[in-house]
Amino acid sequence: MEINIKEESGLKFAFPKKNTVVKFDDTRFYRAYFNKLPESKGVDFISADKNKIVFIEVKNCVGDEGNCRWRIVPNNQKRETTHTSVNIEGRDSLDIEVSQKIAMTIAALCGAKSFGDTKECLKELKSFIQFLSSDTFSGDSKKKYVILFLEGDFGGRTRTKKMIMKALQDSINKKLQWINCRVSVVDSDTYDPKIFQIVS
Repeated sequence: MEINIKEESGLKFAFPKKNTVVKFDDTRFYRAYFNKLPESKGVDFISADKNKIVFIEVKNCVGDEGNCRWRIVPNNQKRETTHTSVNIEGRDSLDIEVSQKIAMTIAALCGAKSFGDTKECLKELKSFIQFLSSDTFSGDSKKKYVILFLEGDFGGRTRTKKMIMKALQDSINKKLQWINCRVSVVDSDTYDPKIFQIVS
């Protein structure tokens, strides 16, 4: 399979060559326009082919699990009670953050579409705008994927990492009931290699 390599958080993601892929917050539209919105945020990657669109957020917590432990418990339940050495003001648990990033990414794509072909910087988003406008986007949830890639050693005596990822996935699912999509929380052992692969 021919591949398209993108890097995020010290990891290399290989996407099928037939896919259009962007690091969303590196796009010119994000930096020049969407970033003007206070507290704007977006997912790390958007990937699309003619059959599906994928929104991917990457959290590589390897080596920093202690400071991230409160973020893996849904709905900020541990934000006030977990000791951490980093400033957590204005930050949320991962289920809330990912859900907000999905909403804002889709809002940004709708905003980009409103300009038609009048802005040069929209070329890199054209495939995604077209997908959102197509009948395929109105199809079943298998056409729209939301993926949180969570790397780190989070398993413990009371909860396995699989249980932690399932709880985050269920919480993101609830928060994204407004969009017909398929939500997954995965790591380097459980991701779907047809969507992307981690390479060294």
